[in-house]
Amino acid sequence: MSTVGNYLYGFTDGTFRPAPQLRGIAGAPVRVVGFGEVAAVVSQHPVQRLRPLRANLEPHHRIVRQISSEATLVPAAFGHISATEADILEVLRGNYDAIREELARLENKSEMSVKLRWNPPNIFEHLVRTSRELRQARDRVFSGGSPSMADKLEIGALFEATLRRERERLSGLLLAAFRALAHDTSSTPPRDEATVCQVAMLIDRTRDADFLTTLHGAAALFDANLTLEYSGPWPAYSFVRLRLRTSAPALSS
Repeated sequence: MSTVGNYLYGFTDGTFRPAPQLRGIAGAPVRVVGFGEVAAVVSQHPVQRLRPLRANLEPHHRIVRQISSEATLVPAAFGHISATEADILEVLRGNYDAIREELARLENKSEMSVKLRWNPPNIFEHLVRTSRELRQARDRVFSGGSPSMADKLEIGALFEATLRRERERLSGLLLAAFRALAHDTSSTPPRDEATVCQVAMLIDRTRDADFLTTLHGAAALFDANLTLEYSGPWPAYSFVRLRLRTSAPALSS
Protein backbone atom coordinates (compact mmCIF):
# COMPACT_ATOMS: atom_id res chain seq x y z
CA MET A 1 0.00 0.00 0.00
CA SER A 2 1.35 3.43 -0.98
CA THR A 3 2.05 6.05 1.69
CA VAL A 4 -0.19 9.10 1.46
CA GLY A 5 2.05 12.10 0.76
CA ASN A 6 1.70 15.64 -0.52
CA TYR A 7 1.63 16.67 -4.16
CA LEU A 8 3.34 20.04 -4.72
CA TYR A 9 1.87 22.73 -7.01
CA GLY A 10 4.22 25.55 -6.03
CA PHE A 11 5.11 28.14 -3.41
CA THR A 12 3.20 31.24 -2.42
CA ASP A 13 2.83 33.86 0.30
CA GLY A 14 2.25 32.53 3.80
CA THR A 15 -1.01 34.46 4.15
CA PHE A 16 -2.67 32.87 1.11
CA ARG A 17 -5.56 30.47 1.69
CA PRO A 18 -7.11 28.54 -1.20
CA ALA A 19 -10.88 28.34 -1.53
CA PRO A 20 -12.29 25.39 0.44
CA GLN A 21 -13.88 23.89 -2.69
CA LEU A 22 -10.63 23.88 -4.70
CA ARG A 23 -9.74 20.33 -5.79
CA GLY A 24 -6.49 19.14 -7.32
CA ILE A 25 -5.15 15.84 -8.66
CA ALA A 26 -7.50 12.90 -8.02
CA GLY A 27 -10.03 15.36 -6.59
CA ALA A 28 -8.07 15.95 -3.38
CA PRO A 29 -8.64 19.26 -1.52
CA VAL A 30 -5.92 21.85 -2.06
CA ARG A 31 -4.34 23.37 1.04
CA VAL A 32 -1.19 25.20 2.10
CA VAL A 33 1.64 24.16 4.40
CA GLY A 34 3.07 27.35 5.84
CA PHE A 35 6.41 28.33 7.30
CA GLY A 36 6.92 31.96 8.28
CA GLU A 37 6.09 34.22 5.35
CA VAL A 38 5.99 31.46 2.72
CA ALA A 39 3.85 28.42 2.05
CA ALA A 40 3.71 25.35 -0.17
CA VAL A 41 0.50 24.66 -2.10
CA VAL A 42 -0.24 20.93 -1.85
CA SER A 43 -2.91 18.24 -1.92
CA GLN A 44 -2.77 14.71 -0.60
CA HIS A 45 -1.65 12.01 -3.00
CA PRO A 46 -0.08 8.56 -2.71
CA VAL A 47 3.71 8.58 -2.95
CA GLN A 48 4.15 7.09 -6.40
CA ARG A 49 5.46 8.14 -9.77
CA LEU A 50 2.83 10.14 -11.63
CA ARG A 51 2.44 9.57 -15.34
CA PRO A 52 2.01 12.74 -17.45
CA LEU A 53 -1.52 11.80 -18.49
CA ARG A 54 -4.23 14.35 -19.17
CA ALA A 55 -6.06 13.26 -16.02
CA ASN A 56 -3.02 14.36 -13.99
CA LEU A 57 -1.72 17.27 -16.06
CA GLU A 58 -5.05 19.07 -16.33
CA PRO A 59 -5.64 19.48 -12.57
CA HIS A 60 -1.98 20.41 -12.01
CA HIS A 61 -2.12 23.26 -14.52
CA ARG A 62 -5.64 24.26 -13.49
CA ILE A 63 -4.59 24.69 -9.86
CA VAL A 64 -1.46 26.60 -10.84
CA ARG A 65 -3.47 28.93 -13.10
CA GLN A 66 -6.18 29.44 -10.49
CA ILE A 67 -3.80 30.33 -7.68
CA SER A 68 -1.62 32.47 -9.96
CA SER A 69 -4.70 34.56 -10.75
CA GLU A 70 -5.26 35.18 -7.03
CA ALA A 71 -1.76 35.44 -5.57
CA THR A 72 1.91 35.34 -6.49
CA LEU A 73 2.93 31.73 -7.11
CA VAL A 74 6.26 30.12 -7.91
CA PRO A 75 4.91 27.16 -9.90
CA ALA A 76 6.48 23.74 -9.45
CA ALA A 77 7.12 21.36 -12.33
CA PHE A 78 4.65 18.52 -12.72
CA GLY A 79 5.09 15.41 -10.61
CA HIS A 80 6.69 16.38 -7.28
CA ILE A 81 5.40 14.43 -4.27
CA SER A 82 6.71 14.50 -0.70
CA ALA A 83 6.34 11.56 1.67
CA THR A 84 5.34 13.62 4.70
CA GLU A 85 4.31 17.14 5.67
CA ALA A 86 7.55 17.32 7.67
CA ASP A 87 9.44 16.93 4.38
CA ILE A 88 7.55 19.91 2.95
CA LEU A 89 8.42 21.97 6.02
CA GLU A 90 12.06 20.95 5.65
CA VAL A 91 12.06 22.24 2.07
CA LEU A 92 10.44 25.52 3.15
CA ARG A 93 12.88 25.96 6.03
CA GLY A 94 15.96 25.09 3.99
CA ASN A 95 15.02 27.35 1.07
CA TYR A 96 13.20 30.09 2.96
CA ASP A 97 15.19 33.10 1.74
CA ALA A 98 15.36 31.83 -1.85
CA ILE A 99 11.59 31.27 -1.97
CA ARG A 100 10.92 34.75 -0.55
CA GLU A 101 13.23 36.31 -3.14
CA GLU A 102 11.57 34.40 -5.97
CA LEU A 103 8.11 35.44 -4.80
CA ALA A 104 9.26 39.06 -4.68
CA ARG A 105 10.72 38.82 -8.21
CA LEU A 106 7.54 37.33 -9.68
CA GLU A 107 5.08 39.43 -7.68
CA ASN A 108 2.16 40.71 -9.80
CA LYS A 109 3.72 39.34 -12.99
CA SER A 110 2.49 36.85 -15.57
CA GLU A 111 3.85 35.16 -18.66
CA MET A 112 2.79 36.00 -22.21
CA SER A 113 3.85 33.85 -25.14
CA VAL A 114 4.54 35.42 -28.55
CA LYS A 115 5.27 33.47 -31.73
CA LEU A 116 6.39 34.85 -35.11
CA ARG A 117 5.83 32.56 -38.10
CA TRP A 118 6.38 32.65 -41.85
CA ASN A 119 3.21 32.21 -43.93
CA PRO A 120 4.65 30.93 -47.25
CA PRO A 121 4.24 27.14 -47.57
CA ASN A 122 7.80 26.70 -48.85
CA ILE A 123 10.38 28.55 -46.74
CA PHE A 124 13.25 27.71 -49.11
CA GLU A 125 11.45 29.32 -52.05
CA HIS A 126 10.55 32.31 -49.91
CA LEU A 127 14.16 32.89 -48.90
CA VAL A 128 15.31 32.39 -52.50
CA ARG A 129 13.00 35.26 -53.50
CA THR A 130 14.22 37.53 -50.71
CA SER A 131 17.95 36.68 -50.60
CA ARG A 132 20.07 37.62 -53.62
CA GLU A 133 22.98 35.47 -52.40
CA LEU A 134 20.83 32.35 -52.06
CA ARG A 135 19.04 33.00 -55.36
CA GLN A 136 22.30 33.43 -57.29
CA ALA A 137 23.77 30.27 -55.76
CA ARG A 138 20.60 28.31 -56.56
CA ASP A 139 20.62 29.53 -60.19
CA ARG A 140 24.33 28.74 -60.60
CA VAL A 141 24.05 25.23 -59.18
CA PHE A 142 20.91 24.23 -61.11
CA SER A 143 21.72 25.95 -64.40
CA GLY A 144 23.93 23.10 -65.56
CA GLY A 145 21.41 20.32 -65.11
CA SER A 146 21.49 17.82 -62.27
CA PRO A 147 23.61 19.19 -59.40
CA SER A 148 26.27 17.11 -57.66
CA MET A 149 26.04 16.06 -54.04
CA ALA A 150 28.64 18.70 -53.17
CA ASP A 151 26.49 21.36 -54.87
CA LYS A 152 23.40 20.22 -52.95
CA LEU A 153 25.32 20.36 -49.67
CA GLU A 154 26.55 23.85 -50.52
CA ILE A 155 23.01 25.08 -51.20
CA GLY A 156 21.75 23.37 -48.04
CA ALA A 157 24.40 25.04 -45.90
CA LEU A 158 23.70 28.44 -47.48
CA PHE A 159 19.97 27.99 -46.90
CA GLU A 160 20.55 27.16 -43.21
CA ALA A 161 22.83 30.19 -42.83
CA THR A 162 20.27 32.45 -44.51
CA LEU A 163 17.48 31.02 -42.38
CA ARG A 164 19.50 31.61 -39.22
CA ARG A 165 20.33 35.22 -40.17
CA GLU A 166 16.70 36.01 -40.99
CA ARG A 167 15.52 34.50 -37.73
CA GLU A 168 18.07 36.57 -35.80
CA ARG A 169 17.12 39.77 -37.64
CA LEU A 170 13.36 39.33 -37.28
CA SER A 171 13.63 38.14 -33.66
CA GLY A 172 15.68 41.22 -32.87
CA LEU A 173 12.94 43.48 -34.27
CA LEU A 174 10.30 41.70 -32.22
CA LEU A 175 12.26 41.79 -28.96
CA ALA A 176 13.16 45.44 -29.44
CA ALA A 177 9.45 46.30 -29.69
CA PHE A 178 8.82 44.79 -26.23
CA ARG A 179 12.03 45.96 -24.56
CA ALA A 180 10.33 48.68 -22.50
CA LEU A 181 7.50 46.39 -21.41
CA ALA A 182 8.98 42.97 -20.67
CA HIS A 183 10.90 42.48 -17.42
CA ASP A 184 12.50 39.36 -18.85
CA THR A 185 12.28 37.14 -21.94
CA SER A 186 12.91 33.47 -22.61
CA SER A 187 13.20 32.05 -26.14
CA THR A 188 12.38 28.50 -27.22
CA PRO A 189 14.30 27.04 -30.21
CA PRO A 190 12.05 26.81 -33.31
CA ARG A 191 10.55 23.34 -33.80
CA ASP A 192 9.95 23.75 -37.53
CA GLU A 193 11.22 25.83 -40.44
CA ALA A 194 8.12 28.05 -40.50
CA THR A 195 8.69 29.34 -36.96
CA VAL A 196 10.88 32.43 -36.77
CA CYS A 197 10.87 32.61 -32.98
CA GLN A 198 8.80 31.78 -29.92
CA VAL A 199 9.35 34.03 -26.93
CA ALA A 200 7.93 34.02 -23.41
CA MET A 201 7.74 37.45 -21.80
CA LEU A 202 7.43 38.37 -18.13
CA ILE A 203 4.86 41.18 -17.94
CA ASP A 204 3.21 43.14 -15.14
CA ARG A 205 -0.34 41.85 -14.67
CA THR A 206 -1.65 45.42 -14.70
CA ARG A 207 -0.25 46.08 -18.20
CA ASP A 208 -2.34 43.70 -20.31
CA ALA A 209 -3.66 46.64 -22.37
CA ASP A 210 -0.11 47.93 -22.92
CA PHE A 211 0.93 44.45 -24.05
CA LEU A 212 -1.80 44.33 -26.71
CA THR A 213 -0.96 47.84 -27.90
CA THR A 214 2.72 46.88 -28.18
CA LEU A 215 1.78 43.64 -29.95
CA HIS A 216 -0.21 45.52 -32.58
CA GLY A 217 2.69 47.93 -33.06
CA ALA A 218 5.11 45.02 -33.44
CA ALA A 219 2.84 43.35 -36.02
CA ALA A 220 3.10 46.46 -38.17
CA LEU A 221 6.87 45.91 -38.42
CA PHE A 222 6.37 42.77 -40.52
CA ASP A 223 4.93 42.23 -43.99
CA ALA A 224 2.21 39.80 -45.11
CA ASN A 225 4.69 36.93 -45.24
CA LEU A 226 4.73 36.84 -41.43
CA THR A 227 2.11 36.21 -38.75
CA LEU A 228 2.40 37.25 -35.11
CA GLU A 229 0.50 35.11 -32.59
CA TYR A 230 0.18 35.35 -28.82
CA SER A 231 -1.29 33.46 -25.88
CA GLY A 232 -1.65 34.14 -22.18
CA PRO A 233 -1.56 35.36 -19.56
CA TRP A 234 -0.01 32.24 -18.02
CA PRO A 235 1.73 31.44 -14.73
CA ALA A 236 5.40 32.39 -15.01
CA TYR A 237 6.67 28.86 -15.73
CA SER A 238 9.46 30.04 -18.05
CA PHE A 239 10.89 32.43 -15.47
CA VAL A 240 11.20 30.27 -12.36
CA ARG A 241 14.82 30.43 -11.23
CA LEU A 242 14.34 28.64 -7.91
CA ARG A 243 16.57 25.61 -7.38
CA LEU A 244 15.59 23.82 -4.19
CA ARG A 245 18.22 22.58 -1.75
CA THR A 246 17.26 19.58 0.38
CA SER A 247 19.26 17.56 2.90
CA ALA A 248 17.16 14.50 2.09
CA PRO A 249 15.15 13.36 -0.96
CA ALA A 250 12.03 15.13 0.33
CA LEU A 251 10.54 15.67 -3.11
CA SER A 252 10.30 12.89 -5.67
CA SER A 253 8.99 12.91 -9.20
